Amino acid sequence: MNTLEQKADTLYGEQKYPEALDIYLSLYKKSPKTEKYSIFCGNCFDAMGKSEEAISFYKKAAKLNPVSLTSLIALANIYYNNGDYANSEKFSYKILKKFPENASSLLNLGNIAYCRGDYQTALGFYAAAYQNNPSSYIAVINMANTCYDLGRFVKALDYARRALKLYPSSVDAYIIRGNSYLELGRYEKAEYNLLRALDFKDDNPWIYTSLSRMYQKTENWDKALETGWKAVLCAGEAQKDQHINFGYLLYESTVEKGIETTAEYAEKWRKTFSDDKIVAYMADAILNDKVVKRAESEYVRQIFDSFAADFDTILAGLEYQAPEYIAETVRNIFKKDSLLPVRCLDLGCGTGLCALALKPVIRWSNITGVDLSDKMLAEAKKKNIYNRLVADDILNFLANDKHQYHLVTAADVLTYLGDLQHLFASVAKILNNKGLFVFTTSENEYNNDDYFLTPSGRFVHSSDYILKLLKKNGFNKLVMERKALRNEGDKVVYGYVTAAEKILTVEKET
Repeated sequence: MNTLEQKADTLYGEQKYPEALDIYLSLYKKSPKTEKYSIFCGNCFDAMGKSEEAISFYKKAAKLNPVSLTSLIALANIYYNNGDYANSEKFSYKILKKFPENASSLLNLGNIAYCRGDYQTALGFYAAAYQNNPSSYIAVINMANTCYDLGRFVKALDYARRALKLYPSSVDAYIIRGNSYLELGRYEKAEYNLLRALDFKDDNPWIYTSLSRMYQKTENWDKALETGWKAVLCAGEAQKDQHINFGYLLYESTVEKGIETTAEYAEKWRKTFSDDKIVAYMADAILNDKVVKRAESEYVRQIFDSFAADFDTILAGLEYQAPEYIAETVRNIFKKDSLLPVRCLDLGCGTGLCALALKPVIRWSNITGVDLSDKMLAEAKKKNIYNRLVADDILNFLANDKHQYHLVTAADVLTYLGDLQHLFASVAKILNNKGLFVFTTSENEYNNDDYFLTPSGRFVHSSDYILKLLKKNGFNKLVMERKALRNEGDKVVYGYVTAAEKILTVEKET
């Protein structure tokens, strides 16, 4: 090895990648057929975050030596890290074709399947890697984590135990064991394992979140709030998720123990994170702030993005019936299935459940769906019902859309707005004369106000308020029926399914 190469290797070992790269590039120019120089140029570029340049050099190394594990593994890994699973998969299979027991490729393929949500396939690859090398901590901890995600909690416990034998201070293994025991209802063991995880990593917010969940299960609300608050304080990059979790914790604590238990935390939360709009809104909801007139858009977006993939299943479990009620109401007003083209606007369309229920009623229709959540819209698109899907705040959309509609629907959407005057006026402007506005609202059982912000972050409205706004904005009420809209915990949420007909042109507000 020449002196220049030794210097480059030393700089590389010291993680001085730009300086090492300069030398490796000069060596590569002098000896372009030396595989090592191509690989180390790639490594330096990769360490510096320059993926395209790194890939270029790894491919040069692979051409120089087609059976080089180093370059093929580097390519598989860099494509995986960039989220290019197809190319990562391609190079991983290339390796397995020549080296069927290669652990790196088996683990990589397992990770790709896991990221795609194919946990069963991921488990197969991890198991193959573990079978080839029973001392592989990465393989066994991945098996434990995947079994947990598959709901195989006893298996997850077993693999996490094996992981601890290989690596006794494994935080991940203790977390998996703690969460598995939590799911199995073995709370003492769950607490023990989660506290052991904290012994090794006391700034991990997810450990505190799991402990908080466990204390909720055992109805130890003081400790649930204490650990939930710690999760928020040490959240770092996961802060948005932890804020949402803490908001739900405050809501559930308020429902179970009353505002006296949670008010101090809500005030402290709002004060500590005074610039965070999501925190402000959720704290306002807990404290029943009457000044708030609508939900914070970022809060709504975050909530529905997080639930999008499982939203339909979750709502089925809550016996959610608003879409069916709206479709039934429209059918009754039309008297029979419409044979005429209907231009429909579905406000807050979510995953498309309302349009799905409506489609048999308004068969020859053009349906536009609007929602804040891109992930909900992605699920709606899969149903192949909508002619147009728009990611936007519904009030902003109504202010700017140039189309006129025969039918506007809003299923369980107005619950994120308190003051509905602006919405009703905007809907009146985009409806054709005799057009229908069909929507649901949750019933205000709390007080005699027009609307009320509940601790859940949702608004409820009085029926008198709805009727007053309809009249004010040029609508004739056709139907207003009290219905059970969904369940919320052990409680049935009642509300109104309302249909109103536009009967006159409303002047533009100044």
